[in-house]
Amino acid sequence: MGFSKKNSIDMGNYISSVREQAAFEWCINNGIYISPKPKSTTEWHLSITINGKTNVSPAAYKKVDIWKQLYTFYLYYYNKYSGIEEVLPIVKQQKKETKVSKQSNDKQLF
Repeated sequence: MGFSKKNSIDMGNYISSVREQAAFEWCINNGIYISPKPKSTTEWHLSITINGKTNVSPAAYKKVDIWKQLYTFYLYYYNKYSGIEEVLPIVKQQKKETKVSKQSNDKQLF
């Protein structure tokens, strides 16, 4: 027994960027879920769930466009709610920059 390709639905392939993947991970970890919802075998809406409240996008998207729009929404919600100005990989976000304060002109011995 195996899976039949006859009844499969092709939603296309899309490889997300590092920015899109970071936004996706942040949203999932913060209770924002976005998923395709079929309109037909060739079109899909996006279902967006935030804090248990679900809304469906009014527009329908075709093959491959569904994935591009899904990540566009993840980036939108990340930018809106995270308080972080730019989506960066998780490792880079954890680095903290230290500012050196301007030293006074007075010469002091310590």
